[in-house]
Amino acid sequence: MRRGAILIILLAVLAVGCSSVSPGDPEEPSSPEQPAEEVLALPESEPKRLNLVAVGDIMLARGVGNRIKKSSVHVPFDDLRHILKSGDIVFGNLETTIANTGKQLPGKGIWFRADPAVTEGLKEAGFNVLSLANNHTLDYDTPALLETIQNLEQAGIGYVGAGENLEQARRPLVVIRDGVSVGFLAYNEFYNYFWSYSYKRTFEATDSTAGTAPMKEDIIKEDIEKLKELCDVVVVSLHWGIENSNRITTAQQQLGHKIIDWGGDIVLGHHPHVLQGIEFYNGKPIAYSLGNFVFDQNGDNNNQSIILFIELEDGNIAGVSAYPIQIYDKHQPRLADGAKKEQVMNRMETLSRQLGTVVEREDQRLVFNGI
Repeated sequence: MRRGAILIILLAVLAVGCSSVSPGDPEEPSSPEQPAEEVLALPESEPKRLNLVAVGDIMLARGVGNRIKKSSVHVPFDDLRHILKSGDIVFGNLETTIANTGKQLPGKGIWFRADPAVTEGLKEAGFNVLSLANNHTLDYDTPALLETIQNLEQAGIGYVGAGENLEQARRPLVVIRDGVSVGFLAYNEFYNYFWSYSYKRTFEATDSTAGTAPMKEDIIKEDIEKLKELCDVVVVSLHWGIENSNRITTAQQQLGHKIIDWGGDIVLGHHPHVLQGIEFYNGKPIAYSLGNFVFDQNGDNNNQSIILFIELEDGNIAGVSAYPIQIYDKHQPRLADGAKKEQVMNRMETLSRQLGTVVEREDQRLVFNGI
């Protein structure tokens, strides 16, 4: 049987639809002046089925960057590449700029900027959709953000949630295969923060300023409703919540439910740097925080993670499961085993059951079901 190819479409305007676009050359990305749309042919898969693999925060600078320099751009993903590449869509939150340009925002205190060579490692690991809607995308100001976008385009990796203006930051990314389409949107709760009164640079994209898509309800609702008319499945990524807390907030849960009510099908959360539970609302999964995936933090809680698998069939959610992950040596996620596996599984079981989710344990993974 002939397999159908996957296409990624970066839509400049939601109203243009999800159809009839010719494949582009990933080596020649569209320029910032003409970002209308980019299409990338990806590996083939079975008809009318998509496997979405989602992970947490990916930070390839600081201590991780030092380890990469000593070994290779592939080392953070070496132990999990086979699992990641089993997904048709592999999604994560890119918690760093990838650039040589830019200057540190004054007063911020923590700045992440990775060598552009890391895009090779991301691409080889299977990542094809990344969120840039977070509180580190502008660590080195506008030049580094724009270079990050350019480097991802050159590597043929799709991105969502940031751009050189608000229109581009809100622009959805759509994955299509065999007539089944999955659209991505991403938003940043911390869009209005600044760190120096001498330079009040926030992360909010405006009509004339580069930045991230702000986590504002009116914007999210409008974007979802438009995208839902064009795509079978809408995935919304949110950078939200409280750092180092395994507990969700009331505001998170309220917004997560609203997103499903507005037409969203999957919510993927990032930023707390630790795991939070998975809830099913009206049969749709909300993963409040996927924790860290590649990071150099010290705490045991920060080093527990999951790889989330969402099976899609004919535009519907057919299954949700997760593999327990442990980050080793402050840079390399691996399948957790022994006591580490028990700790991650126990945590996700407890947190998810508190949200009303039915959790079944298999040998190597957890399976989640709504009531």
